[in-house]
Amino acid sequence: MYFLERKDAEKLLHKVLKSTLKKQSDIDALMVLAVNHESGIPMKGIINEYDKMEKNKPTKQDLDDLNTLMHFYGP
Repeated sequence: MYFLERKDAEKLLHKVLKSTLKKQSDIDALMVLAVNHESGIPMKGIINEYDKMEKNKPTKQDLDDLNTLMHFYGP
């Protein structure tokens, strides 16, 4: 069975955030949450904050990547 390793998940999250968020400060804030959480990437909290931020329209690939991250690191 495949498991998305944390470093790969962080890279994927950064790619999605960079593609969809308009402000670099928002990307940085969410990446700090992801990298500094001790037990794993807190996707539920990240998505909660992400939903409040100014975004470009996500592509199908962005949504697929977010779904993958939620599958491995979500609630």
